[in-house]
Amino acid sequence: MAASTLAAGRHRPSTLSGLTALVARVLFATLLFSAAGMGVGLLLGILGTVAWGAVRGSQIDMRNAYLHVAIPVAITFGVIAFFGSIYLELRARRTSQGR
Repeated sequence: MAASTLAAGRHRPSTLSGLTALVARVLFATLLFSAAGMGVGLLLGILGTVAWGAVRGSQIDMRNAYLHVAIPVAITFGVIAFFGSIYLELRARRTSQGR
């Protein structure tokens, strides 16, 4: 019976390995989107800081680009990616178990 199950392509991995892979994919997606958010946030923060300094005619402090823009954008992207990837993983797991 086991050989026919493998031949039909219906072999299911163990629960532990499935959950480990799920956690790894969720954490990887969260890290990837957080890094992208940091990059986008830093670019927007630098552009905004330079524009603000040009408008005010004063010296700019680039720490504001990190502290007030890049880090909050990275955290926001990471949180959205975390919950979004959990939702997608659980939906895929539910639909694959229903077949």
